[in-house]
Amino acid sequence: MALIDTILWTELAARRPLRLCDVTRMAAVAELEARRLGVPVCIAFCDAAGTALLFHRMEGALPASVTLAPSKAWTAAAYRMGTDALGALTAAGGMLAGLGPAGGPVVPFGGGLPIRAGAAVLGAIGISGGTVEEDMQIARKAIAAHWGATPSEGQGQ
Repeated sequence: MALIDTILWTELAARRPLRLCDVTRMAAVAELEARRLGVPVCIAFCDAAGTALLFHRMEGALPASVTLAPSKAWTAAAYRMGTDALGALTAAGGMLAGLGPAGGPVVPFGGGLPIRAGAAVLGAIGISGGTVEEDMQIARKAIAAHWGATPSEGQGQ
């Protein structure tokens, strides 16, 4: 794809919200990756404001994942960053130390990623049920299937 096509695609995508058909397709990819890894998970998507778009629970997913996946998606949308990056900021001595343990929907560990078009956040995905690394891998795979490229966020950097 030519550079101008990429720029135009990104601009157009940033002007339209995620649709149910978009997140349904990404959820299917996420479930396939989870099955490949042998990990039953919960998959949640929200829009840029953190409002739920889709929730999917695989058979055998942990009961706690029913709450964690939507909270990871909300956290990634609300803070405009991956929950793994937020976790680093909330650790002792971090810029946001203490955020999260007080309760509420903030999840300061990996499994949630914003879905971006350029700099614009269109929504977020939350995965819960595997290890943090597995959850992040599944989330990256789902986003990559939609955009055609793996997001730079959530790489454990």
